[in-house]
Amino acid sequence: MAEQAAEKLGVDHSRIVNHVLAPPAGTFAIDHVHTFVAFSAQHLVVGRVRGRFEDVAGTIEIADDLSASTLQVTIDMASIDTKNATRDEDLRSQHYLDVEQFPVMTYRGSGMTELPGGDWQVMGELTLHGTTKVVPLTVAYGGSLTDAYGNIRVAFTARTSITRSNFGITYELQKEAGHLLVGKDIAITMDVEAIHPA
Repeated sequence: MAEQAAEKLGVDHSRIVNHVLAPPAGTFAIDHVHTFVAFSAQHLVVGRVRGRFEDVAGTIEIADDLSASTLQVTIDMASIDTKNATRDEDLRSQHYLDVEQFPVMTYRGSGMTELPGGDWQVMGELTLHGTTKVVPLTVAYGGSLTDAYGNIRVAFTARTSITRSNFGITYELQKEAGHLLVGKDIAITMDVEAIHPA
């Protein structure tokens, strides 16, 4: 088995769909060790606060027909980390994420539609803070290969932006010089590796 895995190591499993590089078909479990969900929001008018969620799980179903593909992601909201413990506790509180009442954020996506430039769009429902809204993802496919254990790995980078008030998160700590301390729009980036076992 080890020799077979070594022979396949690094093999690219990507395919070409309509002249665009696309992932192989299969069921892929998100590898939480190599997956990063980051976000940023404007701070006052001159800078940005950045953070990430440490606990991410989910499944990607890549169909032969990419339009039939599905995506399910679950994020533990208490795992938020902005490198500032005081700020993190405030974000977990009822003022913002209210993680006791809404412990997870979920995304349920379907289909992959080609965009100009080689990216893909996935449409899906984001549930956050007890509210569900349709949110599109712009997805860049990073490639696919066989790892040292014979598993097939795929990589994606997905980006979107949401307005927090659309999800009932409207609290403002204070205003300084007439500007909100925390911006209304949140940019989200997901760097995902997922595994199809050998």
